[in-house]
Amino acid sequence: MEVIQMAAGLAAPALLNHAIDYTTIPSGPATAGARGAPLKVVCFTSVKLQHVLISRPEFTSVAELAGKRIGAGSFGTLPAYEVRVLIDKYRLGTNTIIVPLNSTQDRMIGTQRGTIDATVVPVPSDLKAEEMGMKRLLAMGTILQIPQAGLATTEEKIKTARQEVQEILKATIEGIEYTWTQRDGTIAVIAKWMNLNTAQAAKAYDSVRDTFSKNCVPTEEQSKAYLTMLSSTAGLKPEVSAASIFDFSPALEAAQDFGTRK
Repeated sequence: MEVIQMAAGLAAPALLNHAIDYTTIPSGPATAGARGAPLKVVCFTSVKLQHVLISRPEFTSVAELAGKRIGAGSFGTLPAYEVRVLIDKYRLGTNTIIVPLNSTQDRMIGTQRGTIDATVVPVPSDLKAEEMGMKRLLAMGTILQIPQAGLATTEEKIKTARQEVQEILKATIEGIEYTWTQRDGTIAVIAKWMNLNTAQAAKAYDSVRDTFSKNCVPTEEQSKAYLTMLSSTAGLKPEVSAASIFDFSPALEAAQDFGTRK
């Protein structure tokens, strides 16, 4: 197996041109699939957001951000969507300002310097934010059960190499089970992969453990949340169908086979 790093926006074209067989960033292929491209998301490894709302140290609750400045990505990005949902859910009001800052680092520095009051960052950037004197206010996965990381491929691959797809999904499910059950081993992997010390890796693991799927397949509610998010961030029609984006049948078959072998 060869792992190729590329910008997220290139994943769908690369799949369609057979430059790659799979991608672990499903949002681009999902958007393309909704617009008619023969691409499908076949699994989600995390079914809740692994993002955290951080703020300046003087804030002690989300409600205190009413009328304040919250940093997010530009319109159409996931962080911008998260902040809009946050403002609505906590009734922060129309005076709350969304400040577009695309870089996580820029948003963290802006929060530290006081040019913005809060922002959303991915784990484990929240650990760095705490070191910089900021406060961890809310795990966004507690209010947004939106699947995030996963696997997408072509409809052709599903039809002509289904056994291969299932084997990859079985390996993925085995890895997820390890993540759920082997805390120390997973922390060691996180520490090495993300260049964290053991204490930092343990904190990162504990903060995201319950975001992982158990069988690579989201619930109906989580699938709907993903479609809602995608419609907002990608400018899709609200009535986009799940069938145009998802095909979880190989994952369900892989999960059944994996369970039988155990």
